[in-house]
Amino acid sequence: MRSRAILFLVLALALGGVAAYLVNQMLSGQVADPVVEAPPPRPEGRATVIAAIDLPIGTELTEAHLRIVELPRNAYPASSFTSLEDVLSNPPVIVMSPISAGEALVLPRLSSGIVYRGITGRITEGKRGVAIPVNAVRGVGGFVLPGDRVDVLHTTTIGRRDDQPVTRTLVQDLTVLAIDQTNAEDFAEPTLVNVVTLLVTQEEAKTLILALEVGTLTLTLRNDLDSKKDESSTIALNNLWTWGAEDQGSASGQPRRAPAPRNQVEVIRGLIVNEETVTPDDSADTSN
Repeated sequence: MRSRAILFLVLALALGGVAAYLVNQMLSGQVADPVVEAPPPRPEGRATVIAAIDLPIGTELTEAHLRIVELPRNAYPASSFTSLEDVLSNPPVIVMSPISAGEALVLPRLSSGIVYRGITGRITEGKRGVAIPVNAVRGVGGFVLPGDRVDVLHTTTIGRRDDQPVTRTLVQDLTVLAIDQTNAEDFAEPTLVNVVTLLVTQEEAKTLILALEVGTLTLTLRNDLDSKKDESSTIALNNLWTWGAEDQGSASGQPRRAPAPRNQVEVIRGLIVNEETVTPDDSADTSN
């Protein structure tokens, strides 16, 4: 009897030990550290020199103007710089077009080795700067500023058998380098000037200078996104006579008529308008 009790006690202890082991294994599995996924690989980047502040045209760069950031591979321009030494290796380095704070510096917008004293650094290879006189009308009311793009119209009587003036588009899509003695692009208001300097080829420069001798030049402003060539025809005086005659009406509702030739007159009786040819003798007779 005693041995049977001891057997049951041993069996109970064994079963309790097994149960405790199983419970411990279950609890250990629940509190195990969660699996942490590795972060995605960081995009490969490159150190890039950017402007620390806004840099206007003519700024001579120093380290204070620049800072370095790391940009993703597809975010930096191909001609950007990777170190301050690359930018400032051949001083003085001059800003040729405005650069905003945070914008990457690129080689085409900088000029090195020549001190910027005017607009010469902005004249690209093979081009020239030519100055033409303008006034408030021919200079588009003072709205032409450095950096704008313009066409040049020419009004002249040269080549006309009737000795009457015509206006044609002479050269197109030119960049304005400067107005008077100023090449800055930060004008807040329109400015009336006497001279505009344009970026041209040598042939265009010769054309403009010769055109000044035989007529007048007038600037027309272009939209920055407009690169189309002007293919409109030359405008002569006879075009002005008929301009809008078909689609414009007179105050009385009658179609607007082109001016009659010198040997014709318009005879108006009430609402009826007739053209009649007259001779010098007829025009002298005023009895009617």
